[in-house]
Amino acid sequence: HGGIAPGARILSVKVAGRDGAVDARRVVEGIDWVAAHRAEYGIGVLNLSVGGTSLGSARTDVVDAAVERAWRAGIVVVVAAGNDGPRSGTIASPADDPLVVTVGAVDDRGTPASSDDVPIASSARGPTAWDGLAKPDLTAPGAHLVSLRAPGSAVDAQFPDGAIDATYRRGSGTSQAAAIVSG
Repeated sequence: HGGIAPGARILSVKVAGRDGAVDARRVVEGIDWVAAHRAEYGIGVLNLSVGGTSLGSARTDVVDAAVERAWRAGIVVVVAAGNDGPRSGTIASPADDPLVVTVGAVDDRGTPASSDDVPIASSARGPTAWDGLAKPDLTAPGAHLVSLRAPGSAVDAQFPDGAIDATYRRGSGTSQAAAIVSG
């Protein structure tokens, strides 16, 4: 029950609404808050298990600019690649930024060996749509992972089959894989 990073101190910064919807302004505010409070809370890693359709180059996107500010502040930024695969060019924003660690998801098939791992079908693929960058940077287990459940949450309502009991749920996707890498 120790999880991927036992002993880690976790600071949760909520940017999504009750319905799970996220807008770029709130994400930028959250990232900037983390960067501003980095020293106060000893923040070394920022996990972003959110993403949106990339509408242009990472050089001009406001969320990409925010993750670069966090990176310049000394924070390792880990971002979920997105779940619009398996087509190429589906990396989400801000996972399309060259300074972040972009994480795709694999199904480890329940074995410790990596030789039988396969990408999950929905894991976004590169290159990035606007800048042609090779992404994701790495992959991690992202299929059938057990995590804490928030009964009544948007994800709980959208994916009711993931519920194991009142405390835990099983989920898949690049958000899960990014959390593994962040740990």
